[in-house]
Amino acid sequence: MNTHFVWHYTTEPHLPTIAQSSALIPTAQPFASAAAKVLWLSRQQQWEPSATNIEWKRRDVFRRRARDHASSLSGPYRFGLPGSDSRLLPWPTVTRVAGIDVPEAMVMVANGICAGANPTDWLGTMSAVPLAELRFQAWDGEKWLDADLHEYELAARDGSAPGTQSIPLGGMDLAARRGTAHDLH
Repeated sequence: MNTHFVWHYTTEPHLPTIAQSSALIPTAQPFASAAAKVLWLSRQQQWEPSATNIEWKRRDVFRRRARDHASSLSGPYRFGLPGSDSRLLPWPTVTRVAGIDVPEAMVMVANGICAGANPTDWLGTMSAVPLAELRFQAWDGEKWLDADLHEYELAARDGSAPGTQSIPLGGMDLAARRGTAHDLH
């Protein structure tokens, strides 16, 4: 599937924090020294192998687990940003701008390649991206489908199926939650 979007891939545990922060927010790499925080996205249209834990990285496992858990809330999920967005920096430019040391960048490359990723698919921004500017999708076990983040966020919080919630989100104090980090990939 060829699209003009680049994607930030994630899983269910991050959805409540993402929804509450009202933006995808750059985070520091767990091993980074003095580097700036980066929001990572990928040109990969199916799944970014370096995005999360090993159980989702292997394509056959990804497909089987996603199919088996499509009705549960384990994900995966993704947020799409137009690939032409001026905030996006390609690999390796993003590492220089973010101040990621060459040895740390090489570790990222090595780990990404071991996971099956192609670092030339990676893009990043040091800017938070409001959810209103993003497309949200959920994997149904066979394909990516557009979805309502708030339904999934409420369901993740309550442990129920998406679309069965009647709790309104209108009264949330989103401004008080801005700046909340949600993801470490």
